[in-house]
Amino acid sequence: MTVPFWPDDLPQCFTATSYEEESADNVLRSENSIGPAKARRRTTANVWKQSGQMVMSALQYKAFRAFVATVLLDGAKPFLFPDQFGGLANLVRMTTPHKASRTGGKLYVSISLEVLP
Repeated sequence: MTVPFWPDDLPQCFTATSYEEESADNVLRSENSIGPAKARRRTTANVWKQSGQMVMSALQYKAFRAFVATVLLDGAKPFLFPDQFGGLANLVRMTTPHKASRTGGKLYVSISLEVLP
């Protein structure tokens, strides 16, 4: 199985003001009868969340919708998405359907992803 890449003709990063990350809650805490709670790491391979907004033209939005519907099977398949800080691409999966709004000739597309280990 080959992993699809985010298309080159779509924006490669979220707008700077919309980008958000949420790390995983990866600590398991257990209360003791006396003293402080015990804490341990849940896993070494956890997912974390990434979301933001991209500005697209009508043509780019049409290509984006086709990519999600046909290549990603409506967001069920993982894909390689550009690292937002210039590193290697991350393996991601969409967590919710995208949202889009239009202002003039531009579309503002909101995407929520989970970055897989």
